[in-house]
Amino acid sequence: MKKKQKPVLSVLAVIVSVAALVVSCFTLSQLPEDQTHLIDDLYRENRALQIQIEELNAQLNRFITVTTLQEWELDVSPWADSTGADVTFTAVPSEFHSGVSAELLVLLEGKQVSSTPCLWDGSSFTVTVSLDAADGYSYYCLLTSPGGTQQLTLTTPDSPDAGIPVYLHSGMQSYCNLVITDWAQEEDSLVLSSAYAQVQLPQISAAGAVQIDSTELVLRLNGESSTRVPVSLNPSEVANSFDATLSKLSLPMPELEQADSLELYLEVVLSDGRHMQAFGISWYLENGRLQSVVG
Repeated sequence: MKKKQKPVLSVLAVIVSVAALVVSCFTLSQLPEDQTHLIDDLYRENRALQIQIEELNAQLNRFITVTTLQEWELDVSPWADSTGADVTFTAVPSEFHSGVSAELLVLLEGKQVSSTPCLWDGSSFTVTVSLDAADGYSYYCLLTSPGGTQQLTLTTPDSPDAGIPVYLHSGMQSYCNLVITDWAQEEDSLVLSSAYAQVQLPQISAAGAVQIDSTELVLRLNGESSTRVPVSLNPSEVANSFDATLSKLSLPMPELEQADSLELYLEVVLSDGRHMQAFGISWYLENGRLQSVVG
């Protein structure tokens, strides 16, 4: 909100303008020779008044000008247990002087979870807040200057570029999927005619950039690993996501008895030590042939 200029400044401006006009009307020819120094004195006084007005106008402009942010950044540092993160807000205002301050406001599902004043380090405002792992955060900067306080939207779930600070929980998650759509039993082998494997790496991690150490298809006979086959995945269009379409992939099949159970899993090991698995399908033996378990 802009505030009106104080009347005293307007009056002073008029006085100085009149003084300048009066001085300009004098000429050396209108004064006795022994009083021409008065002109110089008037000019000096007029110049001093002009300088004062310039300083007052500068103060007035600072008073009525609403400060904005030239640039800002939200940096996320996940906790080691991935249950939350420290979010650091850094902002450079369009100008800084006495009376300018900033505050980081954080909402989750419309409810305030944090409202923390920023510190001025000489070049930017900074503040760090600790937030639980959740999705749907909204971030605002309450920027106060002599012209008033304004709430500036940084990023929210509705923002086109909403990213990790908004979706803290999802950004720290990793998972894998295995979908089997067609298979066949060929003598002592199990052939995957059509299958899909996918691995999603965390976008942020306390360990830094996370990579895939190994990806394997694993056949488990009665819960025990019997066959392991490495699988190569390629980067997908989704950030930090890798996948592969599997066809005509043959897995050596162990000997099964009538009461045995055979299951297929995707097992993944990440560089940060995480182990993930995804269930694909299970079979049982009926009259010497595999039958998939439905449901």
